[in-house]
Amino acid sequence: MKHQKIVLLIGLLFSFFISKAQEKSNIKEFTIIDKDTIIISKVPEVEVLAFKDYDEKLRYFILKRKVLKVYPYALAAKNKLDSIQIGLDSIPKRRHKKRYTKEVAKWIKDEYAEQLKNLTMSEGRILVKLIYRETQITSYELVKSYRGRFNAFFWQTMAKLWDNNLKTEYDPVNIHEDMLIEHILIHAKLEGKLD
Repeated sequence: MKHQKIVLLIGLLFSFFISKAQEKSNIKEFTIIDKDTIIISKVPEVEVLAFKDYDEKLRYFILKRKVLKVYPYALAAKNKLDSIQIGLDSIPKRRHKKRYTKEVAKWIKDEYAEQLKNLTMSEGRILVKLIYRETQITSYELVKSYRGRFNAFFWQTMAKLWDNNLKTEYDPVNIHEDMLIEHILIHAKLEGKLD
């Protein structure tokens, strides 16, 4: 009698585990080619970033440091432009809009001038590209639309003196550096380094 209860208990446990195992089974689509069974499944895309030599790897990590340093400024520019546009939409008169943009420009200059002065020339070039990436408008067009043609011409001339171009666009498909910048930003977001 005692042995029968143990066998019955083991049988119930065994049937319980078999039924649980069957619930979790996952049948995949497959095909058979020459007596080989091949499972058909979607595999996530894997991006491989390979470097030719140590110098190329070093340049990548220098670029990464610069991108992560200036990207918050590009996000701040995007957010500020959104708030400026909302403010301008609520102002009916043109001269009040002009006064508002001057006040905002002064505030931005007071807030960010010292920090932006400390950027290197290459960080400035990256910032111009990232502003275009975030806003889909070149820095030159932004200055021209909010501060006028003369200011845009002046700042474009200053940028040219410092080996930069406010009309630079961001093109990660055709420009290798932009592709690396995009790679850096995607991985930084996945790792939680950026918001």
